[in-house]
Amino acid sequence: MRILLVSNYQPPHMGGIEFAAESLRKSWTRAGHQVTWLTTDIPRRARPSTPDNIRLPAVNLPERLWQINCPIILPPYRGTIRRLVENHDVVNTHSLAPGLASAAMRIAVRSGRPCVTTQHVGIIPLKSPRLTRLQEKVILNTARWCAANSVPITFVGEAVRTWFARRADLPEEMLHMTPAGVDSSQFYFVTPEERAELRPKWHVSEKIFSVLFVGRFYEKKGLPLLHAVARSCPWITFTFRGSGPLDPRLWNLPNVRVIDYLSPSELRGLYGVHDLLVMPSIGEGWPAVVPQAMACGVPCLISEETFAGYGRDPDRFLITSRNAEVIAGHLNAAADGKLPLISKRREISEYALKTWNWDRTAAIYLELFEKALRT
Repeated sequence: MRILLVSNYQPPHMGGIEFAAESLRKSWTRAGHQVTWLTTDIPRRARPSTPDNIRLPAVNLPERLWQINCPIILPPYRGTIRRLVENHDVVNTHSLAPGLASAAMRIAVRSGRPCVTTQHVGIIPLKSPRLTRLQEKVILNTARWCAANSVPITFVGEAVRTWFARRADLPEEMLHMTPAGVDSSQFYFVTPEERAELRPKWHVSEKIFSVLFVGRFYEKKGLPLLHAVARSCPWITFTFRGSGPLDPRLWNLPNVRVIDYLSPSELRGLYGVHDLLVMPSIGEGWPAVVPQAMACGVPCLISEETFAGYGRDPDRFLITSRNAEVIAGHLNAAADGKLPLISKRREISEYALKTWNWDRTAAIYLELFEKALRT
């Protein structure tokens, strides 16, 4: 098959959708399919456009102003999107929100090309209640439009699928699960010997409990909570890998440092040298960084809302309410050796690699594509 894969961004703009799209492209290519990845040119320092990795100019104002991932495609490039859609057998778009992915989905339907769309997250609470309501209305209306036009919708987390099914009153036969996976060629167990060797590179001390956050620096990701936690726990070091408007560098805390974009091989090492990954987010589907970190052997402290995106085997995670004092209590207990999960790194890695697999997920998509081509 000739597959057009569409996401609003790709690395070095980092997020779960970018990880998912890149992993799916690799899996489909290994299976013998021709894949073109269509995204925007945001951020500007990103890799250049190539025939199988096409980046269109866009304006990123909604993300800068409101933390909404809806890049605005310039009108002259809609013809480019249409030509790409018509030159492929199937289209897979990621995100129901306005932007490149949503535009490609609508063009595919009008062009008569089979399309499968994926929604990774629920409705994300914004600072403005009015914008939150508008966001919900637009995305739910788009989901209903998909159902009316026979566009299957897939979800990475059961909680998000259930929410959309109820709020948009979607028919069950149009909804499918395509869970997040782990690229085991990039993320796998970091041995104690590797940890010892890599600690100097990442300036992580064996004697000081070290916590890692990987993701966008947004309020929905829990950055204000982590600011309060880092301030109240000066004996714990915090590493933030990512970018965004709530930059931890501005906190001016001696136990906090920030690292920008890393390659997957570097990210594996960064995961591996830390004692714990923390993700106190809300409005997620199932963050890709959680299975990645676990595949490397890192225990994960995640919010109750984030865990709901997965919803099983709670003993494999540390689960917390979104409260700074409660999070700090978990971290202090972990640092004091009072949480047994912290020492079960190999078991955590084995569980992750057995549970999450991108090739299995990619195969689910292929079945949906083949079904769409037959109808």
